[in-house]
Amino acid sequence: MTELIVNLKELPPSSPKRPGRVQELIGIIFQSDQKSVLGSWIIRPVEMLDRHLAGLGRSPDRPSLAMHVGLHARLDDGREFVVEQLVGTPFEDLVDGLNWTPLETFRARDRGGWDVTIPATTFRGIDGAIVNETIEFLNEISVRPFLDEDCTTMVERAFGKRRMFADSPTARAIGLGLRVGDPALALLRPDVRLDDRSEFLLRADTLRALPDPVTDWAAPNAHRIAKRALFLGIIGLLSVGVLSRLFAFLKNGSKEARPL
Repeated sequence: MTELIVNLKELPPSSPKRPGRVQELIGIIFQSDQKSVLGSWIIRPVEMLDRHLAGLGRSPDRPSLAMHVGLHARLDDGREFVVEQLVGTPFEDLVDGLNWTPLETFRARDRGGWDVTIPATTFRGIDGAIVNETIEFLNEISVRPFLDEDCTTMVERAFGKRRMFADSPTARAIGLGLRVGDPALALLRPDVRLDDRSEFLLRADTLRALPDPVTDWAAPNAHRIAKRALFLGIIGLLSVGVLSRLFAFLKNGSKEARPL
């Protein structure tokens, strides 16, 4: 773990500024960060029921599912970057979560997990012309905070606000129309087959069988709502803690100031 931290510090960092002109969109890159505290304690539990209903429950014989997704791009100078929406700092959460991450830095974050890139044209409704439009969009992409746009929503926005990830199976089961925002529920075309590694890691057979979405791109995002509520709840608890300490300090100070 110490060696990993050192290596990450030695690698070029992510930047909110585009480092050059995008020449090629290599594909959609998925990541499962095996040792992520955020993924293990927040993201995966929130998505667990949806994944179970979609036929993607946890299996001891399979690696963990994707919990993050970005756009794998090549610049005009040959360097490869991942365009991704990050969460963590107040700036990313509230102002600008869009980052351009060098591919080697992105892969160093796998931490015992995995990453894989698949062509964008393996998604339903995406063809070569749309990929070219997306490349032009990436050269002018506007920024948004993470609390307003998670990683899957950013990818779909880049592709002209086309749906590329499934509706929430849980919401569908009770008759509600909600997006899910889960990288593990990619809407792969039924007629494509990926390389063996990608098929295994993404559980592509299940993804090809997912139903088409019935909600549009701007529909409420179930998991983003849950994560916002969790974020606000944490802020509320921290505020209560600070205020409690402040009141206790003032009360003790008042007692000490009383005349004998």
